[in-house]
Amino acid sequence: MDEGPAVILRYESGNLSIPIDTSQIEVIDPDNSTANVTPIVAILLDDQRTGILLENGWKITTASKKTDEHDPNLAYVDVEFEKEGLSFFIKVDETANRTLEGHSGAKLWVTDRISGPRPEDYHQWKRFDENSSMIYTIFDHKTDRTVMIYNKTMIFYLYPSYATIDIEGLND
Repeated sequence: MDEGPAVILRYESGNLSIPIDTSQIEVIDPDNSTANVTPIVAILLDDQRTGILLENGWKITTASKKTDEHDPNLAYVDVEFEKEGLSFFIKVDETANRTLEGHSGAKLWVTDRISGPRPEDYHQWKRFDENSSMIYTIFDHKTDRTVMIYNKTMIFYLYPSYATIDIEGLND
């Protein structure tokens, strides 16, 4: 990455303006490739998930260049958003100028018998919706609350202010 003055990009929504200092984003450099953070963040700013996360206090912390495990010709940048020890990642295809799938860093956990001891901080579990799409729910054990409900392309719920679905009884 070129050394130079910090580039500050802004997420804008109504009267809200959140600065993003690209020099504060750690570039993880596997295999001597680099992620050019400024255009990556510019692409992210067009993704609804980025707005939801930034508006709720999440910070962009790292960008890591990766190759798809199923398609070695597909390179992307995995961008990490972090808040209170929980990470959410959005993949960015810089060549196609678009965002791809999102995923959480929370451990996938079902029960002690299947997954081992329950994580002390966060865990996620998955289920299928009526369209056979995978839906993930992240649970925070410190506060005994659902933190997020998402699929690979959308955040449906982010505690406390982004409920677009009714989650009453979801964890019953």
